[in-house]
Amino acid sequence: MRFSIGLAIGLVLGATLGWLATSRPWRRATAPVAATADAGAEPDTPRKGKSGRRKHRRGDGGEDAPAPVVPASGRAMTWRGPTISLPDRAIDLGSDDSSRPLDNGEIDSVLQKSSDSMLDCIREALAGASLEGDVKLQMLVTGDGRVSQVRVGAPRWLVEHGLAECASVAARGMRFPATGAPTIVDAPFHID
Repeated sequence: MRFSIGLAIGLVLGATLGWLATSRPWRRATAPVAATADAGAEPDTPRKGKSGRRKHRRGDGGEDAPAPVVPASGRAMTWRGPTISLPDRAIDLGSDDSSRPLDNGEIDSVLQKSSDSMLDCIREALAGASLEGDVKLQMLVTGDGRVSQVRVGAPRWLVEHGLAECASVAARGMRFPATGAPTIVDAPFHID
């Protein structure tokens, strides 16, 4: 008898947890409402264009559209990408190896020149929402100056709106000086 009750409770709990894991109903509750707020609204007064067709305002983020509301869960920091660490490196004391990691001046120079694409990614991922916080970009730069791995830490709202993918592309487009040794580069960005 106890086995049957335990089995029934286990099946009910398992099915409930499986449903929660696959459908994630809490995500629907935190979705921005502003994106669909204008769907049933009447368009503004139609205007005639050069082609004689009517043009309607569609509520696609214009001045009259309210900013999306970021829920508390959307402000929590989350990370995307592999944990970055330096690869193992053999050191030969008898060789004349002049490889070295990047210095701060070299890193700052590249980040100043290349930060516009990262800032564009942040602006796009904000999607009109008012949000404060930090975005952290970690990169593994190879000895030849290319970015081989990227990890992005940001508020969940930005990650869910495509920041990680956009930032990864922007980071891989950066070119650092070739120094012969890999370097981990941390690039912080602040949103206000």
